[in-house]
Amino acid sequence: MLFRSLRSLIAIFTIFFATQVSAAELNWQQTLQWLKQSLPQSTELDFNKKSIKFDGCHQRDYQLTFHQKFGDAISVDTQVGYVKGELSWGAHNQKTTTRQWAILPRYRLNHHVSLGLGYIRQMDTNLETSQGADIQLPASNQWLLSSRFMLDSEHQYVEVALSRALWQANDAGHTWAGQGRTDKHINLVYVANF
Repeated sequence: MLFRSLRSLIAIFTIFFATQVSAAELNWQQTLQWLKQSLPQSTELDFNKKSIKFDGCHQRDYQLTFHQKFGDAISVDTQVGYVKGELSWGAHNQKTTTRQWAILPRYRLNHHVSLGLGYIRQMDTNLETSQGADIQLPASNQWLLSSRFMLDSEHQYVEVALSRALWQANDAGHTWAGQGRTDKHINLVYVANF
């Protein structure tokens, strides 16, 4: 079962990144249905498409999420995302695209506490302007240590997360000191699902 789930996870990443077709051109409903049929029944797979559009602005956000349990104590959450935005302000038009993926294995210590150690990779963000500039913004590699404390029900929890992200410039044109920067965060989150 573990091998089949890992094989399915690799298939998801391959489909998402190997294709040269833009996200808007893919038939996500058929692809998602095919993936759900080829995965084990215990697998949760979801695709979210968000879009906002108003005068001079259009942004689309695509997120494919995958959750697989391996027994009662271990689970793996993964996410693949693609964001595309366009600003149209006359002579100052901009287009930006970014991709990211994340994996977070989680170990359940007991019914109320679980620990996760994850990795988030955001690829170079591409920024194109109407003046002809094509800029590759730095990529980031983020490590995350998460503790989740379940409250009275499965629908409420508090999560404490420590993260460290390294932003690395891949282009010699970036003049950051040492070609990189590091962000460190402590996040405290309360979640209630209705």
